Amino acid sequence: MTYLKRFLGIITFALCIAAIAGAQENATISGQVTDPSGAAVPDATITVVRASTGEVRTTQSSGAGFFEVSGLAVGSYDLKVVASGFKTFTKTGIVLDTAATVRANAPLEVGSASQTVTVQANTLQVQTDTSMVSSLITGQQISELATNGRSMMALTTLGTGVTNQLPSFNGVTAQGSSAEINFNGMRWDHNNWLIDGGEVYDRGSGGRLGVAVSPDALSEFQLLVSNYTPDYGIASGGTTLMVLKAGTQRFHGGAWYFGRNDAFDAQYFFSKQQNQPSPELRLNIWGFNIGGPVIIPHVYNNERNKTFFFVNEEWRHFIQGANPSVVNTIPAPFFPTAGQDLQYQPLTTNSTTGVPVTLIVPNTTDPAKLALYSADGLVAGRPFPSSSPNVYTIPANLFDPNSVLFMGTGAIPKPNTANGTQVVASPKQPTYVREDVVRIDHHINDKFQLMGHWIHDSMEQTIFPSMWSNDNYYTIGNVFKNPSWGTVVRLSQVLTPTLLNETSFNVNGNTINITPEAAPGASFQQPSGWSAVGIFSGNNALSRLPSIDFSGAPNTNWTTNYWPWRNSYLNYQIRDDLSWTRGVHAFKF
Repeated sequence: MTYLKRFLGIITFALCIAAIAGAQENATISGQVTDPSGAAVPDATITVVRASTGEVRTTQSSGAGFFEVSGLAVGSYDLKVVASGFKTFTKTGIVLDTAATVRANAPLEVGSASQTVTVQANTLQVQTDTSMVSSLITGQQISELATNGRSMMALTTLGTGVTNQLPSFNGVTAQGSSAEINFNGMRWDHNNWLIDGGEVYDRGSGGRLGVAVSPDALSEFQLLVSNYTPDYGIASGGTTLMVLKAGTQRFHGGAWYFGRNDAFDAQYFFSKQQNQPSPELRLNIWGFNIGGPVIIPHVYNNERNKTFFFVNEEWRHFIQGANPSVVNTIPAPFFPTAGQDLQYQPLTTNSTTGVPVTLIVPNTTDPAKLALYSADGLVAGRPFPSSSPNVYTIPANLFDPNSVLFMGTGAIPKPNTANGTQVVASPKQPTYVREDVVRIDHHINDKFQLMGHWIHDSMEQTIFPSMWSNDNYYTIGNVFKNPSWGTVVRLSQVLTPTLLNETSFNVNGNTINITPEAAPGASFQQPSGWSAVGIFSGNNALSRLPSIDFSGAPNTNWTTNYWPWRNSYLNYQIRDDLSWTRGVHAFKF
């Protein structure tokens, strides 16, 4: 309900500021009206009707017979041309794609306007009016193409002049996926991503998308590779245009489920070698969508030509075990116990002889430490007493109580392999996504059209070990939460038959919250009785344990990194696009 209130508030705001508002689906029908001799026919009335909604646009041919109808949404259109002394000309099935300019010339025949000449548009249309290099993927192709994990990012690899470094499985989230796609050799973080003309590009994350829209919500997916028009000139790389599905005069919808399960897979080789279970893999994606006219029987929109809606809901649950690896750890007998002496054999060996190093009593000038040494019969700088070759006795009173507490938290895991010095682990890494997509199209009258969409993408991902760290152990990770949103509100104004103004207000943003997460049986927080004071006293949120580096054997690190951490990004665009046809020229400002 909160999201709906926000969406309605944005629409209200846009209506109140009709002087603001941006780049759009941007399709155009242009052509020339001629008589049987090829001469221009001026002042002919051109009517364009969108088949799915009945939306009507009207213009007139210029003195040179030229016409252009711009700012059209994607879909199938019918064209009708009426001029005095000529038969009515109609052309049906003109398919418009996003950012496309389609030529539809109208050769008229002499006769009465009550007579009609009908032409069916060619399904295969060649765009000759611009030099733009692009690749189009239609809604039907999107639904039929098999992409690993249903990632719409993979569709970009089908474009001309596109290279990529994407993994075979690119995850189920926007922030958690790779966007390393190069158009004609340009830098991948110089690309741009638009949905219905509004950015969904998180510039703060180095080229990543703000939302990962469900393929079932898209009607078109187009890649602008080079020579695209200035209204798409924000980025120096490629620009990806996505268009959401819209409601039509008939109700339509669907539901789907996609699943993967490790029960269908062979056992993971390295886990099998260590007699450990394979990493878990569960991917479940389900959702539904519905679109159609907004109707109140006998009260509103009985003709189904005023207001249309489209809603797409999708849930993605992805549970994957962390990629198992063999990690050195402390042998179980060497974990200290409060009040007990420790029989210890050094893990580090002499690099020349391969013999374990001698354990030396640390040098100190601290009188309290020297008194303990004396009571234990130890001498600073001399070896600890040895009960057998290379096995030394460390008195219990020499252990810092905090170190004993630390080793008891499970942060440093005990070995679970046959050699007793290594650990193999694969904790679960669940990812949960819920995506809400709403689009509203409203036909105010023949001169004003209002469109708005709202996308909310809520993601929560658990990652082991900690992100952006050199941590070796899977006992500590983090939860990455990233609610993202994007909205577009656009008002199209047909000021005159040859003058179109489009005003839009586009907003996208997200927040990132990262908090530490302990694996089962481990903790990242200071246990009861902890007394150590860190260097930055008072600046330790969640009472995290300190980072630990083991120099020499086992040569590993444990850290919580610097979580908790928060980042916020907000981007908004206020745009106004004016299209003007004057004689044989078409201008855009």
